[in-house]
Amino acid sequence: MIEGIDYCFIYPKSDKTITHIKLLLGEYKGVVFKYGKVKITEEDDGPHLHFAFDVLESPDIKPKKLMKDVQFKTYLGDMLIGLMSDNIDGDIIDETRTDDTETPDLLGRIPEKSPPLLEG
Repeated sequence: MIEGIDYCFIYPKSDKTITHIKLLLGEYKGVVFKYGKVKITEEDDGPHLHFAFDVLESPDIKPKKLMKDVQFKTYLGDMLIGLMSDNIDGDIIDETRTDDTETPDLLGRIPEKSPPLLEG
């Protein structure tokens, strides 16, 4: 996915620690959402990506329906993997931690221009 074509970042004035993402094309055009906590776990069949998200606006599909939509969640997961991969390729890795000093939480603000994906 390409920033400015498939999606764009939105920076709310009310909270400078959060970045929203607006989808610009396809079935989910106009949907605005934000990622929450992101975690990668190692399972028997390989790594698994777990993430939270909130749908903030949706012009055509009710946000509650999107939150339960497996295809939508897969779409957001693919997008998140792409965003994270772009940062890893650029040697930009930033982990923001909660009060648990052992387990990193990939949280934070997605900057105005890629890279980096996450800032502390």
